[in-house]
Amino acid sequence: MQGCTTTQANQPQSTDQNANPVVRRRRPRDDRPPISNSYTIGMSTTPYTGTAPLGAVLPFPSRVSGSSGADEARLRRFELTTAALERAMDVAAVVAAVLATHFVGGPWYSSAERFATRDVVVAGCGAGLLLVLLLDKHGAYRPCVSLLAVRETERLLRSVVTGSLVTALALLAVTRQVPRRQVLATVALTVVFLMVEKWSVQLLVSSVQVRAGLVRKGVIVGTGRLGRKIFSPLVRSPKLGIAPVAFVETDGPVTEPAIFESWYRRERQARVVSGPVSSKVLRRLDASVVIVADPELPAAEMENLRREAAAAGTRIYATPERLFDESDSTEYLEVDGVMLSSQLKRRERRGYEAAKRAIDIALSAALLVLLAPLLLAVALAVKWTSPGPVIFRQGRVGRHGGRFEMYKFRTMYTSCAQYACSPTSCRDPRITPVGRFLRHACIDELPQLVNVLRGEMSLVGPRPEMPFIVAEYETIHLRRLGVKPGITGLWQLSADRMSPIHHNISYDLYYLRHRGVFMDIAILLHTMVFAFRGV
Repeated sequence: MQGCTTTQANQPQSTDQNANPVVRRRRPRDDRPPISNSYTIGMSTTPYTGTAPLGAVLPFPSRVSGSSGADEARLRRFELTTAALERAMDVAAVVAAVLATHFVGGPWYSSAERFATRDVVVAGCGAGLLLVLLLDKHGAYRPCVSLLAVRETERLLRSVVTGSLVTALALLAVTRQVPRRQVLATVALTVVFLMVEKWSVQLLVSSVQVRAGLVRKGVIVGTGRLGRKIFSPLVRSPKLGIAPVAFVETDGPVTEPAIFESWYRRERQARVVSGPVSSKVLRRLDASVVIVADPELPAAEMENLRREAAAAGTRIYATPERLFDESDSTEYLEVDGVMLSSQLKRRERRGYEAAKRAIDIALSAALLVLLAPLLLAVALAVKWTSPGPVIFRQGRVGRHGGRFEMYKFRTMYTSCAQYACSPTSCRDPRITPVGRFLRHACIDELPQLVNVLRGEMSLVGPRPEMPFIVAEYETIHLRRLGVKPGITGLWQLSADRMSPIHHNISYDLYYLRHRGVFMDIAILLHTMVFAFRGV
């Protein structure tokens, strides 16, 4: 039944494919996903109850044990150079945004909003230095990336907004006026420039690491949820300089040949080899780092792993990881080298809910007005190219289990079987010619802006499921009903949007834990860049 849905045939099964029924299975010892005929993609098809933040519990090395003094010096110089470059480029991006606003927008500014170029450069340098301090305060320069790098964008937005407010107050104190249009334009350009600059710096650092031979090969012991959670940040954080080359299966035979990252595209993967870990295997893989990601690894096997890693000259790292509810926060305290953890209940944030609703109303109303010609053209195209209604309506489950009617543009023929498997490709014969384009560009989801205005959905949140699927939910899946369903979210930005939602609960749990105004805006920005890549 996997990959099938019992939805109506004319439902425009867009990129969510959320009509796949949840099949109850007994959870294996280390929470591995059920064995299927397809590869397990990244960390997301593994059901889990939550995990502690990776960077807080896993002390990644800045130097490799056993390397020569020259190699250590090269690594240290590269780390210092990268840190200085990243901060200098951030300042340069801010200065460039300030100057671009000054010169390009000059004709539209009033005389009171015009400043001398020298003063603008000085203000830009000051704002850039302030932003670097704020980014550092919010953890933007830490050597780990988050799931799909959305939290990095959130930190950037938070820092830019805070820095802009401080800069505006400084201008008010010095010049007794705040050029509002110039400040708003600078904020928008700063966000764009910083995002492009950071992506460019990351690509540059990755390229230099590879050419200079500064990438350390790593082996992840354990193919369960923790190993998969570690894999994606490792391959997407060039500052770490660790490239996972293989997973080691510690519990039984290898059931999948490779594990993919959880990213917008399934570009990177690591093969899975059978255990146990031996010095011979580590030498064959040329591994410099071993990361133990199996919290249930027996003590005897752990001791043997230490001996084998020492024989191969490989450094070994383990995580003192405890399983917590992903919707809660975890506080860490280090006492004489021992990492302790404590669970903190999430507080209700009425201010966030009010701000989220205000953003939903403002943006959905504006988009409906701005996109009215496009919506009309799409409606006519759907009507003229295939018989049947333009809008497809279907009952879905919303927040706290409430029912509502969700809207989409119809992309399938009405003559299709009422119950059928979800299309896995735009070339599926059940999809109309116009429907293929609508699904590829995600235009079929636009009528859900009406659901947002009515308060049944939000712009950002977990995708809504059909009632019969929710009826089969396990406890972990019910947590996603704690917030309003959304048009877009983390899952839609990942490569796992091609697989069932309930097999990818990790994305929704991650959002539940980290949601906030800046997180929502970051997801919307990432959606604008990445969401138009296919079914």
